[in-house]
Amino acid sequence: MGGAIRAEIRKVFTTRLWWGLLFGVVLIGGGVSALFASLVGTTNAGTDPADNPFLRMSVGTAQLIYSAGFFWLIAPLIPLALGVILITQEFRHQTVSATFLATPHRWMVLVSKTTAVVLIGVVYGVVSVASSGGFGALVLVIKGERTYLDDAQVWRTFVMILLVFVLWALLGFGFGMLIRNQLAAVFIALGVALIAQIILAVLFNALHWDTPPKLLPNSLSQGMLVTSDPTNGAGGPSPFFDWWVCALIFVGYSIALAGIGSWLLSRRDIT
Repeated sequence: MGGAIRAEIRKVFTTRLWWGLLFGVVLIGGGVSALFASLVGTTNAGTDPADNPFLRMSVGTAQLIYSAGFFWLIAPLIPLALGVILITQEFRHQTVSATFLATPHRWMVLVSKTTAVVLIGVVYGVVSVASSGGFGALVLVIKGERTYLDDAQVWRTFVMILLVFVLWALLGFGFGMLIRNQLAAVFIALGVALIAQIILAVLFNALHWDTPPKLLPNSLSQGMLVTSDPTNGAGGPSPFFDWWVCALIFVGYSIALAGIGSWLLSRRDIT
């Protein structure tokens, strides 16, 4: 099993894919966090001071800054695409037959691939934490604001970023096993993650449905990352479930999709 896992990890780090996506993680994580940090102390984020999360620093504002990419619906796209590509590249380059011949037990291959996705997701999550925390905190220090890097809730946000990266990667992995064409799987997955969620959120809000928007994957990831109200007003009802509820539901989504994809792949004929 250990050899199979190492083989799956080598398939990633022996191509140009890993550093290209890693550059995107640094650019998005650090750039968006720095941008959000630059808004602290301004009124650019809203006309009503009570609803402005950047009017003054708080724990919630720090959490929002360090996880900013996930609130712009950009950061989830990288682990999602990574998970899709890690499995569909086998079908695109027709190496899946050799993989299954080298390890005849398909369940072992699928477990190895899933483990590799989790480990690589953690690595990318660590880079995201380092870039968003580093650049965001740097801008806050330059502005003379408190970074809140000594606060336990902020460090929980950092840990949750690792988990969120892994869960989005597992969603992509499961999606890639459902749609084996790489280009189709990537575009459809990104379209569902970006466009479909926005459309559904607008639709649910128009219908005044409170619970369905909280069940969308992006809402779940946001609820895991920001646990303290960043606004300066009294605050209304939270748009998310409690962070641990969000985590449990998101884990369920990821396990279900990856499990269904693995079951289908284990039963399909490979040419």
